[in-house]
Amino acid sequence: MFIRQKTISIALFTLFFCLSAITSSAVAQAVKAGYVAKTIFFLPFFVAEKMRYYDSERLKVELIHMGSAGVNLQALVAGHIHFSGMSPDGIIIFNEKGGNLKAIGGIVNGVAYTLVGGKAYKRIEDLKGGRLGVASLKGGGTTFLIEYLRTKGLVYPRDYTLAVIPGGTPARLAALEAKSIAAAVLGVPHGDMAVDGGFNDLGNVGDVITAYQFGAINVDPAWAEKNRPTVVKFLKAHIRSIRWIYDNPEAAAEFATKEVGVRAPYAQRGIDSFIKSKLYPKDGSVTLDGIKVNLEVLEKDGVLRPPLSSSEKYVDLSYVRQAQKELGM
Repeated sequence: MFIRQKTISIALFTLFFCLSAITSSAVAQAVKAGYVAKTIFFLPFFVAEKMRYYDSERLKVELIHMGSAGVNLQALVAGHIHFSGMSPDGIIIFNEKGGNLKAIGGIVNGVAYTLVGGKAYKRIEDLKGGRLGVASLKGGGTTFLIEYLRTKGLVYPRDYTLAVIPGGTPARLAALEAKSIAAAVLGVPHGDMAVDGGFNDLGNVGDVITAYQFGAINVDPAWAEKNRPTVVKFLKAHIRSIRWIYDNPEAAAEFATKEVGVRAPYAQRGIDSFIKSKLYPKDGSVTLDGIKVNLEVLEKDGVLRPPLSSSEKYVDLSYVRQAQKELGM
């Protein structure tokens, strides 16, 4: 009798567990998040997925590799994705043309790029007349590449041309190796990989831009406000993934090697650099001071005309503040 009751109890527990799993899966909201390239810049997205932080928030997140900021922006505007991981420069330019998008969280709060020249380009002056590889013609890494070279005496488009190479830093490194471009800005740690491979370090572009909002989580506010709980849950998972990286740098480096494809020991050097420079925002916030610098650089590039709007026009911090509150921060 005891054995029979125990068997029934186990069967009921198993049934309850299965029904709970089905119910949990059924209530999980499906959303899509686009990212430009599979690099450590977007590592928090992959950590949130693999560590099941999205699952714990009852979100079913599909991470979509967009290949370029332009495609990422178009997908967000068209409603094909709900969250766009890219430079806020894209939404600034879009909003100035009458659009309405918002940056709601930070991914990379700063600049982590090295200008790397081909083996025949050992000095900045050697780039004159050359073809430089970029992710897009405006915004993001292109913005601070142009600003950096301006401080060194090279002015675009007078002194060099730009070639759009989709696929992020890995694709630009490949183009450099193929000698199809004279130089490119390469993110950490691909810049180190290139220099160790015999290419030339032409400087850290972050030296001339100390504050900059390089990567942000962007949304269409019309959708976001209707789905506020979902947006807050996404940001909670994002913050938890960043905190995990800070708390587990060695595991994060191993994760980057396995999931992002960055070879060791470069993965560890990359993670250490991001942590030391605090590029991943521990609180998940986008910075208004950083957005202000984005606006100023875009003005210098001739993309925006004065007077410049305030940073608040392009940012909504209410979602991340709610996420922080719910996490007890």
